[in-house]
Amino acid sequence: MKCPMDSLQEQVTVLTTKVDALHTALDQVNHRVSEILNTSQPTLNDGFTDSVMGNDGQSTVIAEGMFEHKDILMDTTYSKLDHSSTETQISPEVQVRRLTAQLTAAYNRIAALEEQLLALRSHH
Repeated sequence: MKCPMDSLQEQVTVLTTKVDALHTALDQVNHRVSEILNTSQPTLNDGFTDSVMGNDGQSTVIAEGMFEHKDILMDTTYSKLDHSSTETQISPEVQVRRLTAQLTAAYNRIAALEEQLLALRSHH
């Protein structure tokens, strides 16, 4: 019979794997959006490109705090985390809640990027 801690640890592991996969997917979607914006920038004059693209033509975050949440670790800190030392400092229940929040935020971000892609495609 499994103890509750084993079950929680399994949930944490599964959620961590899902969050890692979503980070990879998000990077791919961001890259694709950047490519589309770079190729379509001269043809778009409705201000959409200006709100997403920086002065140097590179894709930037629309608003720095737009996707921040107290339970979501930002990409810059996520990649630098030492999971072994963090897991002992945070209870499994809190880890599950944070990972679930990250997973939800990542799904929402992917949906928003997909909407941007559809909007760009409809302009062409």
